[in-house]
Amino acid sequence: MISFDTAIAFLNDYFRPILLLLSSAFAVYFAYKKIGNKVSAQFSIGSSSFTPMHIREIVLSNKKDKPVNIYAVHAVFHNDLWLELERFSPPKVLRAYESISLSMSPYSCLSVGSDEYDPDFTNANIYIESDEKVIECESRYRSDFLHKYSKISIKRCSYNGFIYDETVSFILVYILDGSLKTAFIHKSGYIGNEWEFTPNHLGEDATALNILSMIKSYKFDSIFNSYSIYKVESLGNVKAVKA
Repeated sequence: MISFDTAIAFLNDYFRPILLLLSSAFAVYFAYKKIGNKVSAQFSIGSSSFTPMHIREIVLSNKKDKPVNIYAVHAVFHNDLWLELERFSPPKVLRAYESISLSMSPYSCLSVGSDEYDPDFTNANIYIESDEKVIECESRYRSDFLHKYSKISIKRCSYNGFIYDETVSFILVYILDGSLKTAFIHKSGYIGNEWEFTPNHLGEDATALNILSMIKSYKFDSIFNSYSIYKVESLGNVKAVKA
């Protein structure tokens, strides 16, 4: 029968080299994470009515476990032409495993010597100036894959910071215990948003008259410090109702 001490000695002799090998592998792996720099750059291009096509935004992602100071961002074309896109003072800091978005300034035109230059931005290679070195990024152009679709326009109408839609017929603004409150009144008469009182419905379609009647009937005019009623003429267009 194998004694306990013999078993321990066997396991120690058998597993100790494996544990040492694993610990060495982990040490090498974490050291690799600290050595050198690895940054990826994903960029988009665009123009406006009065500026030419240019690199508009760059998203930098740090693939290493150490921060990178960014003093400037450059684009290189054909491995021999470089364009300074933006310079930072103080430098931007790209922390370990972090991603940051940087906006690039537009310009009027580009030239090489006396010749106007129109680069192919989709094939640009992004470089960043860091502490006493230049880092070549793993560069990738982010295409606008939605260009083939028609864009849906968004309109946001708000009152006192609250978004509302075309179903809101009236807005009741009141002050209670020194706090400004905003209630929305649906066309059907439902009262919501910042409204926690009874009733929460007018019992019929909303009108200025029945809103005033509700306020006076339930003596809210003596509870509120003050109040105002607004008629929603159309989205984004409200008109005060005389009490």
